[in-house]
Amino acid sequence: MKFTVDATDETKSIRSLVAAPEFESGLEFFVNKLGFKIVMISPADNPNYAILNRDQFTIALDKSAKAQPLSIEIPIEDQSLIGTDLIGPNGTRVKYVPVIKRQNQVIDLHPIVHVSRISDTQWVHGRAGMSYRSLTGNHNEISVASQIRIEGSGKVADWVHYHDVSFQTLFCINGSAKLVYEDQGEPFMFKEGDCILQPPGIRHQVLESFDDLEVIEVTTPANHATFSDFNMELPNSTVARTRNFNGQQFTHDTPNSREPVTYKNSTSLTAYGTSIGEASGNQGWVNEIHGSVSEGTRLTPTSISPEKPLSFFLWFINQGSAQIEVEEREETVSSGDAICFPYGFLPSMEFFLVDHDSEFKVLEVAF
Repeated sequence: MKFTVDATDETKSIRSLVAAPEFESGLEFFVNKLGFKIVMISPADNPNYAILNRDQFTIALDKSAKAQPLSIEIPIEDQSLIGTDLIGPNGTRVKYVPVIKRQNQVIDLHPIVHVSRISDTQWVHGRAGMSYRSLTGNHNEISVASQIRIEGSGKVADWVHYHDVSFQTLFCINGSAKLVYEDQGEPFMFKEGDCILQPPGIRHQVLESFDDLEVIEVTTPANHATFSDFNMELPNSTVARTRNFNGQQFTHDTPNSREPVTYKNSTSLTAYGTSIGEASGNQGWVNEIHGSVSEGTRLTPTSISPEKPLSFFLWFINQGSAQIEVEEREETVSSGDAICFPYGFLPSMEFFLVDHDSEFKVLEVAF
């Protein structure tokens, strides 16, 4: 059929087909019950086909169609309606759901220690061609720590997006990447040893990766939403490097900006603090810890424990090896292994660094 007038944009949009043998009652259900608008109906006398639209969702109501029942989710902020089910024409099921599906609150999880071995690693395929390894094992109900890698070099199939998080940090352990962030100017290189705080809601994009990029990423909550932003092109025209994003600021911390301090009164460990703590409003921190060994020197065990309870604590062994005593057993940890307290780190849960080699380097992340 050729129209003699221009059709509306809604009429031209892709739509879901809803079979409606009882056309009038189907029309009444979608228009009067659900608030859809009629954008086209045909024919004028005894109609049997209509295109309906609500909130950028379009359906075609067709009296003669032979189609399976449709399931529709309608996001709503009214808590009293969430979970309500309605049955429409031809068994169409409509359910009112939260605007964002959120993780159920997890309570009464007993604090534990988890040792992740690189030898037992299971990599899974993730977003934009990235491979993920969990450093918390299956203990990711609250927070998630991941080793992320992209093999080789080249453009990354990423797009402008942002995350609904309360804390998220990334540390580059191998290779490099070209990144771009909202209000932070031109794209920049994220290199081995660099660390970033990604505040809640900041738009960003991974443009390219180089030389087998590997990153350690720590995020809470674990089950968070990632949103695409199709309206923003990065880099954007605004440069506001000190902008506040939900109480936090973006920071790109590099190794040459870090001052060395003795780690927990140890005779062999030096900590290089990052700007993550200040940028996050002291919600969390990231330290890079280096070990040194003098010939003939016997190391004194170093107690690793927090001054006050923490929600999360991670040690990722970036280089070298060490012996630790944890839960009254001794373990050897090497490059790629991790020690994690995913459900909280209490002062009473201390573990000990008994010995380490001269190449020992560990990444410490906590919040």
